[in-house]
Amino acid sequence: MSQENKDFKEITETASSKDVARNIFFIVLAVAFLYLAARYLSVDDIRAYIDTAGIFAPVLLVIAKAATIVFAPLSGAPLYLIAGVAFGFNKGFLLMLIGDSLGAIIAFYISRIWGRKILYHFMSKSSLPTVEKLVVRMGEFKTFVKARIFFAGLPELFAYASGLTNVSFAVYFPVYMSVQAVFIAVWVAFGDVLLSGNLLVTVSLAVVTVVLTGAGVYWFHLDLKRSL
Repeated sequence: MSQENKDFKEITETASSKDVARNIFFIVLAVAFLYLAARYLSVDDIRAYIDTAGIFAPVLLVIAKAATIVFAPLSGAPLYLIAGVAFGFNKGFLLMLIGDSLGAIIAFYISRIWGRKILYHFMSKSSLPTVEKLVVRMGEFKTFVKARIFFAGLPELFAYASGLTNVSFAVYFPVYMSVQAVFIAVWVAFGDVLLSGNLLVTVSLAVVTVVLTGAGVYWFHLDLKRSL
């Protein structure tokens, strides 16, 4: 295995287990809550209530989603589900796309302009070593894309690490959002389906999501083995 892939494998293995566990916990909690809510409230009831908030509801959701990228300890995964429940797939997807875009831009330029010192105010201490190791190996386009795919579930780490590299924003942003758009689509669709109150449909979509994620991880490790 090449030194590049050895180092990159080490990075993925040392990614904060706390960050991953936190995201899983909040996703499970959100799914349980939204599924129960869907059993007792109709689609029309939920969305009619959201409509009474006018422009404030979508604006606050966009700001909240951007904040989960900028302030890395916050978990943004439940917001995708909420967007699907509250606004349906089309509008929910668009709002989350805007929120993630804003967060990705802000996080990138925070680290690009102010450097490592400022990161202590926006990230958990457990995430910083992973960011540092990512920075070392993300200078080349190939490894940059690999990192984005493998860290699809931890986009805030990728965003801040990218700002510390010599990668231009013109390269960073399309790579970041092309992966994120798929992630957003899956989870917003999941939230939209939760309103059906159909446990079989809900579980089926969850299984499909896990399988797709696992396939991505498997592909990444196959790529590493090819370098042996």
